[in-house]
Amino acid sequence: MDLRQLVYFVAVAEEGSVTRAADRLHVTQPPLTAQIRKLEAELDVRLFVRHRRGVDPTEAGRELLVKARRILADIAEVTESVRHIGAGRAGRLTLSFDAGTGWGVLPELLARYRRERPQVELDYTEELGASVLDSVRLRRSEIGIVQLPPVAVDPGHEHRLDIAVIHREPLVAVLPMALARRQDGRVDLADLADEQFFAPAPGAWGGLHQHLTEACRLGGIAPAIRIVAQMSTAVAMTAAGHGLTLAPASVRSLCGPAVATLPLARYVPVVETAVLSRRGDALSPPADAFRRLAMSTPEPDVLGPNLAPARANPDDSWRWLQQR
Repeated sequence: MDLRQLVYFVAVAEEGSVTRAADRLHVTQPPLTAQIRKLEAELDVRLFVRHRRGVDPTEAGRELLVKARRILADIAEVTESVRHIGAGRAGRLTLSFDAGTGWGVLPELLARYRRERPQVELDYTEELGASVLDSVRLRRSEIGIVQLPPVAVDPGHEHRLDIAVIHREPLVAVLPMALARRQDGRVDLADLADEQFFAPAPGAWGGLHQHLTEACRLGGIAPAIRIVAQMSTAVAMTAAGHGLTLAPASVRSLCGPAVATLPLARYVPVVETAVLSRRGDALSPPADAFRRLAMSTPEPDVLGPNLAPARANPDDSWRWLQQR
């Protein structure tokens, strides 16, 4: 007994006619009849009673019909399941990310992935930036999402990892509203040398500590820096008027009415978010699908119309960066 014989048998039993079954299966009648006879011979039992109007299954045929339908349904389910896993639409994805990406590009990326692959089990862990690299390097996670430090601070990359930038956004000043009103639309860090700055510990929130200190260095200042554990703490302390911080422009999603986010007057390196995978490893289909989706992430004007510089045409954005 083989699969084709079962398919032929079920078609004949359901149609009650060899002719109609042959039409349904897009085969000619002789091979269909031959397979049914071969099946009866192998089982040593009659499966159909023939009459002028067609055929009816015998008691043994009715029993086989129940079992055959179940077998074919199981095979169809297995086939679909295997195809889903092979296409990355099912299975399990292990993902590590640093806190700095949790309020930036990651939420929308995860939402898109969930919409496209609802059957994939997501197993994700929030870690410090360096720990994300370790998780991918040691295969605790297949994929990592981190914010990279400025190239001037960290000119080399981990050679055992493939690192692809998927998102870029400018660093902005996060100011209490009273201090923001004294600025001329953009913030020159040189004017804020005496202010208290809030920053994450090195390694927390990806590379944001290095971005902040590098921006201050480029601005020619060495301000007092207070280390805080969470970006929400830095924003809250800023709202209370105790200081300020620098963060990627997407931080505005955490800010309330007592806080303003303003572009910097001088150019500083943009904050890059990257997707990591272990070099040389074949990714599972769910992980490969996630990496492909991450690498197709658009880079919108995250400043928004109220903060983006006015420009007459798209080329002006590059000129604006040069002028900063």
